[in-house]
Amino acid sequence: MVDWIARFFRETGDALSATSFRLLRLLALYRCVAAIALAIASAGTQYGSVTYAAAAAYAVWSLLSVLTLRQFKGGISGLLLAQLAIDLVFIIVIYVDSQSAITTYATYLYPILAAHGWFLRSRLAFGHAAVATVALLLTELFLRSGTIQAITQAALVGIGYFLLAAIGMLLGRSAEETEQKVVLRTADVRRLAHINQVVINELEDGVLVVGATGQIVMANPQATRWLGGDEALMRPNTSLRELSTDLHKRWQAFFAGQNTVDMSPIRTDGGSRLLSPRMMPVDLEARAGTLIFLEDVEQTEAQAQQIKLAALGRLSASIAHEIRNPLSAIKQAAQLIGEETAELPQTHALTTMIDKNVARIDRIVRDVSLLGRRDRGAPSAIDLASALAEWVDDLSVTLPAPKSSFRITCAAQTRVYSDRGHFEEMMVNLLSNAWRHSQKKTSSVSITANVDPEKQRAVISVIDDGPGVPTEISDRIFEPFYSGSGSTGLGLYLVRELALANGGSVRLGASRVGARFVLELPLAQDV
Repeated sequence: MVDWIARFFRETGDALSATSFRLLRLLALYRCVAAIALAIASAGTQYGSVTYAAAAAYAVWSLLSVLTLRQFKGGISGLLLAQLAIDLVFIIVIYVDSQSAITTYATYLYPILAAHGWFLRSRLAFGHAAVATVALLLTELFLRSGTIQAITQAALVGIGYFLLAAIGMLLGRSAEETEQKVVLRTADVRRLAHINQVVINELEDGVLVVGATGQIVMANPQATRWLGGDEALMRPNTSLRELSTDLHKRWQAFFAGQNTVDMSPIRTDGGSRLLSPRMMPVDLEARAGTLIFLEDVEQTEAQAQQIKLAALGRLSASIAHEIRNPLSAIKQAAQLIGEETAELPQTHALTTMIDKNVARIDRIVRDVSLLGRRDRGAPSAIDLASALAEWVDDLSVTLPAPKSSFRITCAAQTRVYSDRGHFEEMMVNLLSNAWRHSQKKTSSVSITANVDPEKQRAVISVIDDGPGVPTEISDRIFEPFYSGSGSTGLGLYLVRELALANGGSVRLGASRVGARFVLELPLAQDV
């Protein structure tokens, strides 16, 4: 029997929710207070002994219900039916003992049956109202006077049970619809918050939320990296002043006067990054805080430069052959004129000038057309010693330059992993640049190649014996179209871009004499 009751409680209705638990607890407290009040009122009366005992027992049961309600794991419907049965026993006992009118005690069940309607929200609530009504009618018919007036009063109370159960059902269904809307809205808000968080975390710009007292409320990973690392921003109530004094001053000026005019860049306290802050209030009326967007000025300029060069690369690719066709015609015409007027020195000088300028224009077109070749590599293993020797032989003819002007020192069996065309373009540019600025003597240009085993890279140094790179332009020599010698200004830029495309790098190294350019490329892995 006990197992059946337990199974009935488990399988009937839904498990307790937080709202259901609170309402059940209120009902239990309502029963407890009503029972205690009835016990006090019935003490010392003519029929007080039975009523007092029933009220006391009912109060103890109600109190135990309050205390043990949290341990209940069954369904609500079964619990409500069991409680209603106990309520009816209590009402019938005190009703029979007191000999009072049925309306004196039966109306006690009104709020309880209204709560049943709220919980059940179905015709089952009318079933509970019917059980209570039938119990009252049978009690009046068999245990009391059974008069028409008394039975009519019991029927009217029963009608009240049905009405209150219906009202509870309507309120419960309305609450259920509201709860569903709240759950859906909460899920939407949660998804939107998650999307916002993902978007903010993936932004290339830094995002900070600063409170009214200058403490950092939130920071995305980019702002965290730019302003001092993860640990600095993970501490609670970190002040913006601790991370950047300049940014804190800019924020103070904005927060005090809502001034958004000053958009000039600021440098982080470490001096490694130049940032452009943009601020807006989180709540304009409440002035609760400030939303700060940080933009890397150098990165923005680099992106603009990349867009510019990409457009230039597309343009150069479309007009390269249009320029080279007339150049070929001009060069051929100059050669024919030179052959026919070879005995005239003045004419020979003019044709030579035409050849040199045609060659220069052709070189400019070639360099510009290479701007779009960064992503078109096919890396392979290249023997460094043989490749350097081959390119030096070719350069000694095309520059022209004596072969003795180049000295190669290369570690044996060193192989790099790079696109061969890219690698040749890089080395030809570096060697030509070194020869152009050297003293053009024996061993004026030195090429040394070593291996860095920790980085797994080949380190190739090209050193000349010229005047070196002036300090004031050393940070600009890799910029496109910047030249200090009248060239196109694309050679070193192409070297840097092609090195990056092949997983390497190039830099201006320290040297006691002349200029030293260091090219690093990945080593080819032995299979």
